[in-house]
Amino acid sequence: MFSGRTDSFLRLAAPPVLAAMAACVRPPLDTGCPKIQPGALALTEFRENQGGSYRQWIELYNASEEPIALAGLRIAFTRNDGKPAGAFIVRDEGLVVEPGDYVVLGSDDPERAAYLDYSYLVDWYSPSNPANPRDLPKGGLVDVQACGQLIDRVVLRNLTEMGTTFWPGEPSAADNDEGAKWCVDDFTTSTGIGVFGTPGEANPACP
Repeated sequence: MFSGRTDSFLRLAAPPVLAAMAACVRPPLDTGCPKIQPGALALTEFRENQGGSYRQWIELYNASEEPIALAGLRIAFTRNDGKPAGAFIVRDEGLVVEPGDYVVLGSDDPERAAYLDYSYLVDWYSPSNPANPRDLPKGGLVDVQACGQLIDRVVLRNLTEMGTTFWPGEPSAADNDEGAKWCVDDFTTSTGIGVFGTPGEANPACP
């Protein structure tokens, strides 16, 4: 979470919240920020653009011994050149991830895509069409933040045209920092939707 390779990014300013469009963005949360300890959530899987499908996702693992309420959690992106690349906030006050379990934040309605737990499209939509999602970045920093505190950070370096990369070891915010150590998933289709990835499930070993 705080490896030497990512320390230089700590000096970057936090990315600004995306401008709200009144017709499609919910009001700010009334509940404040979630109380989450650094390392309690670990990034474990990242699925970006996948050839015309809007199903993209970020998977988090609860590495703590307590349930974690996610309302107010912020996922922020920074490009490889250090420029802010946007952010979204979890706005579902009922979303809780249990100890040892996964939560999947994605670009579709969980009513249609049951493997997703939350749709981030209220914040993360296409600039040209608010009804469509914006693609997740192909590289750079991904920060998990709560109450202005860094919970986990990964430097994405290993994405391919397949679009899915995952942490193969025991989920750990202390070990998963360097994306080059993640694995490209071009062999798993356990979601039942014909795309690679294991959203909401333990990740396999690298082939």
